[in-house]
Amino acid sequence: MRMFKPPISTALLVLGLTACATGGMTTGESVTRLEQQQKSTPTSAAVNRSLGIAYYKAARYPDARTALETATRLDPKDGTTALYLGLSDEELGDLAAAKAAYSSYITYGRTSRVRSQLQSRLAALTRKEIDADAKKAVQQEASLAGQPTSPRVIAVMPLRFSGPDTTLRPLERGFAELLTTDLARSSQLTLVERSRMQALLDEMALQRSGATDATSNVRAGKLVRAGRVVQGSLNQVGAFDLRADAAVVDVPTSQIRGSVNASDQLEAVFNLEKRIALDLFGQLGVTLSPAERNAIEQRPTRSMQAFLAYSRGLRAEDEGKYDDAARYFNEAVRIDPGFQSAQQKSQEVTQAAAGDAVTATTVELSLKGTAEGAVVSAATQGSAPAGTTTTAGLGSTVQNTAGDLNPSASGAATGGAVGGGSVVTTPGSKDPVSAGTGSDNPTGTAKVTIVIKRP
Repeated sequence: MRMFKPPISTALLVLGLTACATGGMTTGESVTRLEQQQKSTPTSAAVNRSLGIAYYKAARYPDARTALETATRLDPKDGTTALYLGLSDEELGDLAAAKAAYSSYITYGRTSRVRSQLQSRLAALTRKEIDADAKKAVQQEASLAGQPTSPRVIAVMPLRFSGPDTTLRPLERGFAELLTTDLARSSQLTLVERSRMQALLDEMALQRSGATDATSNVRAGKLVRAGRVVQGSLNQVGAFDLRADAAVVDVPTSQIRGSVNASDQLEAVFNLEKRIALDLFGQLGVTLSPAERNAIEQRPTRSMQAFLAYSRGLRAEDEGKYDDAARYFNEAVRIDPGFQSAQQKSQEVTQAAAGDAVTATTVELSLKGTAEGAVVSAATQGSAPAGTTTTAGLGSTVQNTAGDLNPSASGAATGGAVGGGSVVTTPGSKDPVSAGTGSDNPTGTAKVTIVIKRP
């Protein structure tokens, strides 16, 4: 599981600690100042956001997450908060939370380049999350193995290939992908994603030779809480024929509940898969509706060579070789431009490859010169500008309203945020009465009505 590289955070910390040498504020000083502001105004979204960013810069990721989660509750639509919450979550290894935070930034964030980077990062994190889930499942095998399963949850294992033409071995994954897709067309079944199943098998070190056995399959089925697994083999017969054998295994008892087989020419591999899929529905006790049967009869492509390239792409994707995977998927599309599954996979792995190159450093570089970047810069100097947040707080609202109505020469000195909020830097100016009397306390009176809507 690859995270943002530690040296990035370390470099940021070093830069913060040495800031005083260039006239800036150290990370520690920024944190202390913002902590004081947060104690005074705990319900300020801007202060909690800046404090969270400062904590992140100091590599205090748990504290950063706490402060940023508070800021999110106060202002759910602030992109900068969502971005740094995602960065903190990823540093903590919470990939699901990081994905949720990045998705929020894509919705509310203001910097288009960062939105694009996070779109790609999400694709990369999806694969990392699958790998992390597999690792966690193996680590918790003792507890997961004893949990109840449903006979309607099905896991399809890669079919073991045997034959003289080893270039056909990738069909193990491609054929399993087809079966998973077709079995999922029934509303009566829930299929485990092939990629998740493969990640678990890889974590169990069962795929070193591309093969699994019945005992291993049942074990894997328990870890994904499947009630039944579909396992089998693909056997090349002669130079031009292929035979498929598949069995339905009951996970709790490890007993075979039914088996099917069919043979056809290699070029008719899709006809072969459809026959196997329809026979498996019978073994699973599923009656298909006319619409479901019609959907199953559809072919993703009619080109064996395109499908073989697609299957090679699946193997490269499983191994995290996104550039190779994209090349195979593009080759499948070149052979059959109508192969939509290959087109979709090409886009996914291209984004995943781009997402692997996204780091905290590249994201923060994209923020430079933007309004959100200004919020981050202010946070590193212990300031909490309202900037991009929609929640300014009651104190700021009253103060800004009063300042707009009757600014004074002392406004620059007294216009600091209530309890540590944003600081008003625009010099005040006297109203006509103050200018005429030479005083900031004119004798005239006025009534000011401030209407505050109930949230």
